[in-house]
Amino acid sequence: MSTDIHWYALKVFYRNVLKLRADLTRVGIEYYYPVQPDGKPYVQSLLFVHCSEAGLEALRKQAPAGGGFVVYTHTEKRKRLSSEETYDCLVPAPIDEQEMAVFILVTSASPNTYEILGPDDPKYHTGQLVRVKAGPFEGLEGRVRRIKKDRRLVVTISGVVAVATIHIDPRLLEPVEAHTTAA
Repeated sequence: MSTDIHWYALKVFYRNVLKLRADLTRVGIEYYYPVQPDGKPYVQSLLFVHCSEAGLEALRKQAPAGGGFVVYTHTEKRKRLSSEETYDCLVPAPIDEQEMAVFILVTSASPNTYEILGPDDPKYHTGQLVRVKAGPFEGLEGRVRRIKKDRRLVVTISGVVAVATIHIDPRLLEPVEAHTTAA
């Protein structure tokens, strides 16, 4: 179990959001709960925590009967201690720090500058990677998509959620060069 600190996404069962937020505050674990100005969540039951896998396990143990939340996971190959065999294991899926920083920046902006698209949809993973050169989202990188006949910058947390900014003038965008490494 990793002791490295990462962001993780949790699907929190409806009646447990307030209790979990209070527990996180009490034990000093940083969290992010994207809410609208009126306090309603942008994405129902989605909460992000910044802790280690051990911290997640401790939260899971103190959660009410029935769990209270589910951690977004991915499959990882693990090696058996007794042999060279590997097996697939579901482990908490860490979120890239940069991806999370961009998501927080976009969802913390003025309410009329973006739209929550809901669960991440693979169709938002294609398209050219661009950077915003000026304006309220200057420096952000994302993929350009046409949504409702409008050109927008889409920021995703892979497998969790996608957020689209308001219309962005194409003159404010520049392509991001793919970084290649010599093999």
